[in-house]
Amino acid sequence: MDIIKETKQPLYKKKSLITAAGVAVLAVFLIASTQMNIAGFSVQKNSVITAVVEQGDFDIKISGPGILAPRDVRWVASTVSGKVERILVKPGAHVEQGQLIVELVNPELDQKVQELHWEVEAMQAQTRALKVSQDTQLLDMQASALETQMKFEKAKMRLDAESQLIKVGNSTVSKLDFESSKLTVNQLAKTIEINKARFKQLKLNLAAGFQAQTALLKKLNKKYERAQFQLASLNIKASLAGVLQAMPLELGQRVAIGGNIAKFAKKDDLIAELKVPELNAGDIIIGQKVAIDTRFNQIQGKVIRIDPAVVSGTVQVDVELTSMLPDEARPDLSIDGEIFITQKKNSLYVRRPAFSQANQTMAVYLLNAEQTQAQQIPVEFGLSSSVDIEIVNGLKAGDKIIVSEQTSFERHQQVALK
Repeated sequence: MDIIKETKQPLYKKKSLITAAGVAVLAVFLIASTQMNIAGFSVQKNSVITAVVEQGDFDIKISGPGILAPRDVRWVASTVSGKVERILVKPGAHVEQGQLIVELVNPELDQKVQELHWEVEAMQAQTRALKVSQDTQLLDMQASALETQMKFEKAKMRLDAESQLIKVGNSTVSKLDFESSKLTVNQLAKTIEINKARFKQLKLNLAAGFQAQTALLKKLNKKYERAQFQLASLNIKASLAGVLQAMPLELGQRVAIGGNIAKFAKKDDLIAELKVPELNAGDIIIGQKVAIDTRFNQIQGKVIRIDPAVVSGTVQVDVELTSMLPDEARPDLSIDGEIFITQKKNSLYVRRPAFSQANQTMAVYLLNAEQTQAQQIPVEFGLSSSVDIEIVNGLKAGDKIIVSEQTSFERHQQVALK
């Protein structure tokens, strides 16, 4: 009996199976295409920064980093040359006014002071000797004038007696003797007048000579005092009570006249120096309120100066601190500052997205309620500060958008967050 074998058809000839497979592949393709249309790109949720749209009073502020700086900074310079012998205080230490901070030595100056001391003593002795000599000359002149005065009085007495005898006709006095006595009296009277003039002139001459000698002594004394001051200046002292900020010295270093010794600043008299972008500097005016963040405390202040120059794209703004300084406040402390420009009531605002500009329209990514996808939409912005920006149109309060950089997916209308 013959067995009839069943022959199987090839797989490719089973049309129904091929059709089913094709339908399945098409369905998968359609699903994938749909998913790609929903989210053409995916990013990690923790790789983007988001912000929520808020409604309320919008403070327009300009932020900038800076430092606390002393209002009154003083450099102490050396008024004498010398070698650094001792350094008693290091930068950062608090010092009192008049406190010794550095000692210099100068042997030549020490010797000069001793020599000038001896010169002053010698000049003082010369001045005393001149005074004694002048007093002696005056006494001699007075004695000579007194002797002449006595001779005059004696001659006058003789003349008066002779005059009485001649009047009564006494012949014991000759006419010649009488005329001689008159001549002697007249001569002595003239001599007295001349002696008075000589005495007056001598006093003037002696006074001028003594004044010249005294001037030389004063000049030498000033020179001596200057040398003493220079010697005392080898001990450098703090010019004010505050913080020693810098001291560019080393032991054994030679310091020239006028060389900087130390930089001082008052600890409790500080201002803030902020660096703000030059594009925002035009909105800042004197008197605007400022909030200073020291990382530990907030300090209030107001703008007191705006630098007219632009340096490296920033403008320096000086801020007077109006509230009490915290314990951490000190010169050169790094800070952040916010300058309050104005306030807009009941506005929509959000943290500034990357590359956003005031009064412009920009595409941003709005997250859905589940925060699994983000849709690109146009948003019109208004006024801006350093941190936040006003929303004019396109968003509402409570919306959440991506504010970090979007260059890696900005060509996609939708992105998936996973």
